[in-house]
This record gives sequence, structure tokens and C-alpha cells, in this order.
Amino acid sequence: MSKRESKIDRLSREQTREFLRRSSLTYLECCISLMLTHLTREEVAAVLEREAEMVRELG
Repeated sequence: MSKRESKIDRLSREQTREFLRRSSLTYLECCISLMLTHLTREEVAAVLEREAEMVRELG
């Protein structure tokens, strides 16, 4: 039964991780849409490029 519990735990962790991944992407898409209602596409792209660079630097 221990193997079954560990399989259930593993599946639970994987599904939780996938849910959080999808939720994060959906949130990002909503933020970008909101930005596009108040900024030009070029401004939004510049902000996203700066943020991407910061993420890369933080590793």
C-alpha cells in the first residue's frame, strides 16, 4: 500500500504543479491584456522585455 500512496502523492504534486503553472500563465495573459488597454503595444513589449531580462539576470 505504501507504493500506492507514494504514487497518489506524486500524482497529486504533479497535478498541483500543472494547475499552478496554468493559473500563472492565465494571470500573466490577463495582466498583459490590462496593460494593452492603457499602453501602446510598443510600451507593453518594452515593459515585458525589461521584465524578461530581469528574470534572466536573477537566474
